[in-house]
Amino acid sequence: MPQWITLLTFRQAAQAHLIKTKLESEGIDVFIKNEHIAQLAPHHSEPAGPVKLQVQEDDLEMAASLLKQIGYLKEKQQVFRKSALIKGIDRVSLQIPGLRNQPLQLRLIIAAALFLVILTVVVSLLTLPRSLQHS
Repeated sequence: MPQWITLLTFRQAAQAHLIKTKLESEGIDVFIKNEHIAQLAPHHSEPAGPVKLQVQEDDLEMAASLLKQIGYLKEKQQVFRKSALIKGIDRVSLQIPGLRNQPLQLRLIIAAALFLVILTVVVSLLTLPRSLQHS
């Protein structure tokens, strides 16, 4: 079962619909995530995160290529597939209420910082002098 991948993000759903129309005319299935929340609460900036234009993983390369051809994506912009580690961090961090509405990049930074703190504590405990460990 193909997975939906976010290709672009927008502040307004109307922008996403313009791109959706073009991609669908080329036979690419498109889903716009968070569009209804953005319409219900337009006075809040990104109430549930940005409006996300998503395509199925199998169509990602073709959609990105098409958007580069029409000048919507720059050649320097990279569309990347998430590694298993990033997918796992994404899935877990979406379950944490304070992180749920944060962009993936911020959630990855927080996960890396948390990992470093835990690693530092473990290393510190392992390097304690023997006299302090048994006290």
